[in-house]
Amino acid sequence: MSSFLTVMLIFFLSTSAFYVGYVMYTKKRRINRRMNHFMPKQQASVKEEEEVEEEKTVKPWLRSFSQPFAEVKLSKKTVQTLQQAGSVMKPEEFFGVRLLFAIGLGVVFLLLGFSWYLFLFAAFMGFYVPLFYMKQKAKKRLKNLTYQLVETLGTMSNSLRAGFSFVQTMQLVGKEMPDPIGPEFERAVKEIGMGIPMEEVFRNLLIRLPNKELEVVVQALLAQRKSGGNLAKLLDTMEETIRGRVRVLEELKTLTAQGKLSSWIITLLPVFLGFYMYVVNPKYFEPMLGHPLGIMMLTTGGIFILIGWFFIQKIIKIEV
Repeated sequence: MSSFLTVMLIFFLSTSAFYVGYVMYTKKRRINRRMNHFMPKQQASVKEEEEVEEEKTVKPWLRSFSQPFAEVKLSKKTVQTLQQAGSVMKPEEFFGVRLLFAIGLGVVFLLLGFSWYLFLFAAFMGFYVPLFYMKQKAKKRLKNLTYQLVETLGTMSNSLRAGFSFVQTMQLVGKEMPDPIGPEFERAVKEIGMGIPMEEVFRNLLIRLPNKELEVVVQALLAQRKSGGNLAKLLDTMEETIRGRVRVLEELKTLTAQGKLSSWIITLLPVFLGFYMYVVNPKYFEPMLGHPLGIMMLTTGGIFILIGWFFIQKIIKIEV
């Protein structure tokens, strides 16, 4: 059991180090992007721009490793997760990363002397760790989308009143707004410039940015294109509506904060208590890990803890 705790400690420390390194790298890249945007520079050629885009992709060794998986068809949901997370990885490159994680974690368990079925379990968990991380990244990226949308609608309305066309207002939003709405609007403008129909452009935008408020805005814009009318006034109306929804969401967060905290405390308290008892007095806790009845009790308790957490999450999650 001490070997298992050692593995979990190593895994926790390596994951924490990777997360800290990624945060520092992301912060540095954001600072460099803003400096390159606001500082004067010479106009780059098309070839230089392609080289810059190439530098934004993954490492060459990972690209070479993932090349044989180019024909592997990943699920549509996984591809959408990559788009929503704003990842530069291609689907086959992400599949290669998942394989590397699975092999690496499985080899670590083998080197520590664990049995073959724990090796399979570790490889299975390692294969899904990158997917879980990418989903969390996508969730974090889309977290502030509703708040950005309010400012975006105001910017577009004022730009239309100033004489800008609709595409020019989208281009302005793409340059002025931060991630995620800024780069995605800029990408939409490029798709429009390539001759893709507006309906398809907005449909792709909703796939990359799944958001109910943005979906309402897109449906209103498509309806306005068919029926006509004052687009600036329509944007003002939608801005007021979404601002009201944001106010209601903030009130709901305040009202459900206690329930969310209770769900985590109730879920994690038995886990930490069991871990504390094992560290303080291993002999006292040993029957729960070595006797079949103790293992069955731990398994049953874990299942009921997960069921309780699930129902609490359902109660505190209120649709607006």
